[in-house]
Amino acid sequence: MTELNPSWAWAAGEMVTNSADLNRFYTALFGGRLLRPAQLRQMTTTVSTEGNLPRQRYGLGLIEYETTCGIKVWGHSGGIHGSSTQAFGTKDGRHMIALNFNGDWVGGGKNVVSAEFCPPEPATASPSPTSVDRTPSPTSNGARRAAAGRLGP
Repeated sequence: MTELNPSWAWAAGEMVTNSADLNRFYTALFGGRLLRPAQLRQMTTTVSTEGNLPRQRYGLGLIEYETTCGIKVWGHSGGIHGSSTQAFGTKDGRHMIALNFNGDWVGGGKNVVSAEFCPPEPATASPSPTSVDRTPSPTSNGARRAAAGRLGP
């Protein structure tokens, strides 16, 4: 809990939850367990946000975000002083990620979302000093996924 009362920003920051709960909610929503198909279709009918929010379209309470590799995911993001949250997943609800940055100055939440859904770059034969090591380790994927409350492959 915090001493900040976010009510001045209306709904921004008013929800108290965790990443696992957000993943369960979106999995149930996109899995057809919360709404009739016609209602979910209305929520996912989007309008352009180009010029304001690049790579995004907005529906009824849902954002369609196109990752850096072109994969489209659905969910929502938000933030208030000191906190930024992203919760996105595939439209079938089988692959989700929810994350929170404790600090709104770091940015980059959409980069984390893209990294989750985009396939890794192929390894090169001879690594350069600027290459990224994508060798799996016991803490590289499992710990990050558990900490982020991620569901799916």
